[in-house]
Amino acid sequence: MKILIAFAICVSAWAQVERPRIGKMLDANGGVRTVYGIASSVTLGEAETTGVLSSGCSNTFCLAKTDAGIVSASGIASAPAGPALFAFDGGNAWVWFPESRQLAQWSNGAQNPLHYCRGSIGTPPPWSPDSDGGDEVLSVGVNSGSVQFAVRRLTGVWIVNQDGSVAGALPRAAGAVMLIPGGAVYATRTGIAIHNLEIPLDGVTAFSWMSGSYLEVRAGGVNYALRIDLGRETLFQLPGGGQ
Repeated sequence: MKILIAFAICVSAWAQVERPRIGKMLDANGGVRTVYGIASSVTLGEAETTGVLSSGCSNTFCLAKTDAGIVSASGIASAPAGPALFAFDGGNAWVWFPESRQLAQWSNGAQNPLHYCRGSIGTPPPWSPDSDGGDEVLSVGVNSGSVQFAVRRLTGVWIVNQDGSVAGALPRAAGAVMLIPGGAVYATRTGIAIHNLEIPLDGVTAFSWMSGSYLEVRAGGVNYALRIDLGRETLFQLPGGGQ
């Protein structure tokens, strides 16, 4: 009897152990799913939010852009049409809307979490990309609390501060870009450049935040996870998730 009781307690404790989580991915059907597991041994949870155009997660919260607005754990905030680019900074996030060329800040815990730069929808931030279409924002990031943009111009790919000053440059041939703490991850003609490495992968078209340590990578109709921690860079394929 004692053995059976001990076994039952052990089973109960095991059942309550939470599965490790890598982050959340956006599947091909527009569903945000939790990715469970470690390294290349992962499984997907059920779709938690559907109809998603783009998404991003830090280690503490996620945001998803749908036609209706920005979806978070606190509800839905109205937002411009089209997808969005996300950058996370503690409990806050910066959101760039490519179609309307607007920048907004999401503040954790606020009832109406989207605060547009300089006050209102339709008002440009202190700096915004060339309205004539010469600039294309590839990524938005945060450096020491200040917003930065990765911008493609006719002269190349530049990292630009919110006041318009240039903070750095990437190779002219860089494809998709994601600004990360201390630098950038970008697609080359044959792979992904991260830190001082190049990881082979053809056809990279997009990056998005799965968590503070992982990016989702889209390449050739397949989704991958890229660990970005310095010295632990790893790329592996994610399950299909409806592809």
